[in-house]
Amino acid sequence: MRSISWFVPTFLSVALGVCAGQTANFSGTWHLNVEKSHWGSKPKPLSVVLIIEHKEFVLQYRGTVTHVDEHTRDFTFNGAIDGKEYPMDSSIGPGITVLRRVDANAFESAFRNADGTSLETALTSLSRDGKVLTRKILQKTPTGTRSWTEVYERR
Repeated sequence: MRSISWFVPTFLSVALGVCAGQTANFSGTWHLNVEKSHWGSKPKPLSVVLIIEHKEFVLQYRGTVTHVDEHTRDFTFNGAIDGKEYPMDSSIGPGITVLRRVDANAFESAFRNADGTSLETALTSLSRDGKVLTRKILQKTPTGTRSWTEVYERR
């Protein structure tokens, strides 16, 4: 009878590699947890609801921000996590966004406004259990630089 001592380590290596290589699915309806988020100098909103449809590499999202004075702003994005430029309208105006995969549970986005005077980068990550979405954002505009962290929960 042949020894199968090679089988277990080989099987585990393949199984772990397959599991580690699978990218997270960001799809879902996400609600901002205002209190768990960290706002720095950015005024915190009253609420944000974000709806994501993600089929690797395609990422589409839409959402609504409700500000403390109760006015709302809707936003959308249709593109892919592929390093290519996609048009987008953000809170700092219309421009171009590029998304790149960081690892299986995270991607980075970079938004540049149309005249190139403002840049907003975000690291978006999904918790291993798929219940918490975190966005760490750095915004550079002619009026200064600020950073904040948004924490969303799936509902």
